[in-house]
Amino acid sequence: MEILLIGILLLAGLAFGTLGSHYFGVPRVVGYILIGMLFSPDLLGDYLGLDAARWTQPLVAIALGIVAYLIGGAATVGQLRRLGVSIITATVGKVTGAFLLVFAGFVWLGVGVPDLPGWGVPLVLAALATITAPAAIVAIIHQYRARGPLTTALLGMVAMDDALGVVIFSVVLALLAADGVVSALPLVVWEIVAALVIGGIGGWLIERISRLLHEHELRLVALVGAIILLVGLAEAWHFSGLLAAMTLGFTARWFGGSHAERLFEPVEQLEEMVFVLFFTFAGLYFDLSVTVEHGWLILLFFMLRAAGQVIGSWIGARLGGAPPAIANNVGLGMLPQGGVAVGMALMLEGQPRFAEMATLAINIITASTLLTESIGALAARFGLQRAGELDMANGGQHAGQQGRRNGDEGK
Repeated sequence: MEILLIGILLLAGLAFGTLGSHYFGVPRVVGYILIGMLFSPDLLGDYLGLDAARWTQPLVAIALGIVAYLIGGAATVGQLRRLGVSIITATVGKVTGAFLLVFAGFVWLGVGVPDLPGWGVPLVLAALATITAPAAIVAIIHQYRARGPLTTALLGMVAMDDALGVVIFSVVLALLAADGVVSALPLVVWEIVAALVIGGIGGWLIERISRLLHEHELRLVALVGAIILLVGLAEAWHFSGLLAAMTLGFTARWFGGSHAERLFEPVEQLEEMVFVLFFTFAGLYFDLSVTVEHGWLILLFFMLRAAGQVIGSWIGARLGGAPPAIANNVGLGMLPQGGVAVGMALMLEGQPRFAEMATLAINIITASTLLTESIGALAARFGLQRAGELDMANGGQHAGQQGRRNGDEGK
């Protein structure tokens, strides 16, 4: 039955996402999540006797590893150097603002679950709040041929934001798994250092191996095999698989130099299928009673995260010497939340201690994804227009394609 459901989710998710994008101008991810919700236990899943938590975890881990690998290879050291200090401070400010505001808000409300410290749930939600899926801004940049310092800043922040979020999430899980801050320190160090070292060695090895594989198909097998092996080692040796996969991608591009694209083009062909699985699986964990009971928490998370990252990115950009056109608008372009955040929330389901919290976290993140992916393109467009970087002539010519473009690139 599970194999049958995977086929149904892939085809129905693709159809629903594509139709929604074409006719209603919403990102495809919205359709993927809705199809997953249709097969959740509260709807068709109960009649089919499906237990998503039992069989989706390995697939989620592999999918998340592939996404992390591609994110890690999205930027080179040279590109990051050229971005300047203001991009770094804006990214750190955005991540810090979202984390602190969400954490403070949920601690003040006293949101918690049994068997975890009172600050456990707020800490996890705050870590998840730092993650961004900025595909909507990329769609707007392409459609309106945006050019200028704000556009450059947004594209630069994409390369650093998720890496910071993954590190924070790894630290938070290590803290919760330990009995205290002191006992957590070795776990935190191991989580991060082992991921960086093993991922770095893996990046060097896979680049060397790829030189011997001239066929595109063979490189695909080697790359996916390396990612799965790395994710499996992370699970067995208890270090961060996400950070390791990001490091694998970053070092593979670094060692690959001008020929690095051969290390990413084969895997990029799998990206859309990975996202369909990602978001339909997230929808499978939809719990109607949790969503209805905690609907106000979902809205609060959305508002606190948005306010925190807009304020934080503004402060960070100003501290870094960015002009007002960047500081006042950069936070708007980073509102969407998607794949990596959903994947990290799904990872909680595979750890017994976090199972009860996982249901709440997954429902908050998937609902937030629906909100941010739906309105993120509008916020990004507004910010770019306010900064004077939109080519409105070209944008006007292609206005009829806005919904399709936003949907095609919104993940």
